[in-house]
Amino acid sequence: MKFFLSPDLYDHRRGRFLASILDIQPLPANSLPDFGFVLMAGEAFQESINMQETCLSWTRQPGRCLLLLPPFKVGRLTDGLDWTIGFTSGPQIAPDNNPLVQLISQEVMYQLDGNDGSSDSGAGHYWNDHSPHTRYRKAFANSGLIAVTVLPLWSISLMEHADQVLSFLSWFSKQIGKVSSSKVAEEVKPVLMPKDNTVLVCCYGMNISSASQLTEALKEYAVPFLDFGGFDLAESFDRLRTLGFLDKNTLSVNGLVHLKSSPYWVFAEHLKGVREQ
Repeated sequence: MKFFLSPDLYDHRRGRFLASILDIQPLPANSLPDFGFVLMAGEAFQESINMQETCLSWTRQPGRCLLLLPPFKVGRLTDGLDWTIGFTSGPQIAPDNNPLVQLISQEVMYQLDGNDGSSDSGAGHYWNDHSPHTRYRKAFANSGLIAVTVLPLWSISLMEHADQVLSFLSWFSKQIGKVSSSKVAEEVKPVLMPKDNTVLVCCYGMNISSASQLTEALKEYAVPFLDFGGFDLAESFDRLRTLGFLDKNTLSVNGLVHLKSSPYWVFAEHLKGVREQ
């Protein structure tokens, strides 16, 4: 399933961070995809009655998922659901078997109340006291769904945990109704992993496009400036090429756009400058 960021979220550092660890595309302004997974800031959803009606109607069709993320406005999320947001009165405790939530539990600012829809204990939607931090609702069995979480999935604490963020999101995509076989099957693309960004920096800074070229380039340094011991360079280059971030010689236009919009651009420019001296 393709992931999309709403324009308000994509224009914020929160969204740019999510885009840097996952393969997420920005949505065009004032539009929703035919099918896919949309992530949106809760406060943007709350500010517009038209947006709420449009989104709730959109999620009634199969193959569609909307997840509302912090920040929120305190109060009712929408007239269509009884979900209410308030400020948390103190730190929440995550279950021992939920490492993702444990990583960001101290950063949670909001609490979620309401009975509409469901929360799933197996998916880790509850705090240790059995109150939910995440809730979702389907209009009917084969519909899409709308979900809300007070977890800051855009937290920098998750920089090295893209796999856990993806697992959390993917659970929702498995709950939605299936798109009719008459729809064109979407292409399944790999998800960009955090270490791929390091490789992307090297591709730009060293003007290379393969694992063998990177290995050779690193031999020029008496003291390696990066430790690639835990990297699977072949897989990383395969992902970057499949995503269209590399061409025959170096970064593609898409790869360059991604790198410039990421937190790693300053390192890439520095490396290129050093190499050209």
